[in-house]
Amino acid sequence: MPTDALRRRTLLTVLGTAVVVGIFFLLFGFGSTPGSGNLLPNPWDKGVHIAVFAILAIGLRMLMPGLPGWVLFGLAIVIALADELHQLWVPTRQPDWNDGIADLLGAALGLTLWANLLK
Repeated sequence: MPTDALRRRTLLTVLGTAVVVGIFFLLFGFGSTPGSGNLLPNPWDKGVHIAVFAILAIGLRMLMPGLPGWVLFGLAIVIALADELHQLWVPTRQPDWNDGIADLLGAALGLTLWANLLK
């Protein structure tokens, strides 16, 4: 019979997987459609970038609890860069350094929130 710790670990893995896969579909599925461009005017869109990448970072932490925070932050950087670059091929979308910075701020916020929740 599974222990409570194993049940908790399994639940976190399942939730982390759902979050990460869901955000990938959001960024690279819906984000590949022309309708995804200009949903919110600048600078309000930065709040969405921060929120999405904070949630992504928390999902990565749930999925891979043994990795150091800097590795998870590095993964978030790679995902942010991939998202901004893929916008080059999507009509109505354009890459923006400020969006990338908001993504990184969100990832740092998410990792910090997770670390503080566990104290």
